[in-house]
Amino acid sequence: MAADLIPQEAFDKVVNGRRVTLINLTNSLGTVVQITNYGARIVSFLVKDRSGKTRDIVIGHGSIDGYLNSKERFFNAVIGRYANRIAGGTFLLDGKKQQVTVNNGINHLHGGNQGLNEQVWEVVKLSSSRAKLSCVLKDGLDGYKGNLEVTVKYFLTEKNEFVIDYLAKCDQNTVINLTNHAFFNLCEDHTKTILSNKLFIAASAFTPLNGNMIPNGRKENVKNTPFDFTSFKAIGKDIGADEPMLKTARGYDLNYVLDGYPAKDGAPFFAATLIEPSTGLRLEIYTDQPGLQLYTGNFLEGKDTGKGGVCYKEHTAVCLETQHFPDSPNRPRFPSVYLAKGEEFKSCTIYKVSADAL
Repeated sequence: MAADLIPQEAFDKVVNGRRVTLINLTNSLGTVVQITNYGARIVSFLVKDRSGKTRDIVIGHGSIDGYLNSKERFFNAVIGRYANRIAGGTFLLDGKKQQVTVNNGINHLHGGNQGLNEQVWEVVKLSSSRAKLSCVLKDGLDGYKGNLEVTVKYFLTEKNEFVIDYLAKCDQNTVINLTNHAFFNLCEDHTKTILSNKLFIAASAFTPLNGNMIPNGRKENVKNTPFDFTSFKAIGKDIGADEPMLKTARGYDLNYVLDGYPAKDGAPFFAATLIEPSTGLRLEIYTDQPGLQLYTGNFLEGKDTGKGGVCYKEHTAVCLETQHFPDSPNRPRFPSVYLAKGEEFKSCTIYKVSADAL
């Protein structure tokens, strides 16, 4: 099933008093990444497979109305101010208890109900291959202190690298954890699950979870567990293993401790590769962050019909989210997520695509 560009008019709408738009980033290799300023989302990621056919490697919606009515609120968006979970929605900041929105059982997830994914960002298209988007999360929004300014720069290179540069600063001390929640599927069409996609993660350890999906504060080796992706393995190979963390999450929803962190020069290092033998598509991920969250679309329950009229069911996408560890504000042994007033948070993630997978 070949993929086409989504028309600009499908995203021409005013939301919360601001104009939504769609931006096309292109290179000479025929790759196109379509971005909307609603949540700074990746709408389409069009690449050529081994046979030369154009494939869209992210699922999601083909219109702004689709996203506004979606059951999956985080499709392909920039996530924050704190991506992933915070236990009970509480943590200490400068010795004082902070309470943020509880929106995932008893926990806080992905910045709450009015995070970056729900905002209409300011956008400047810098060139045919570059764009800059910016957003301010107001003091008190979802319980967080301080006005947080976030800028994201998108860049599509001639090496088929899609680069995301994050920059943030706040006028009060805060915590921060930013990522992109892209839902990938490298199959020839998105009616198929990602269980045949093969995955390699450059991580010899993970952070085990309790029954509420919160890390217990330890790091454990992946060896001899269903969580071992230190050699290429089909995502579906062990997803049904008799393991409490897999059963609770209905699949993988786990943070991996990346071996390359911290890089000596601070530059992005290799984190993971996703391949699909049937299309030859290969997706390599590089980051400067300490963790990678593997999520296998466990709660896509057929409630969203997206691009091409496809109904998204369980395991029809995989997310590989570069970020800090879950519940880090409550885990002093984890890498710090503290952002002091006036200081800058910077991060970079790179998605590199090719069609040479065997």
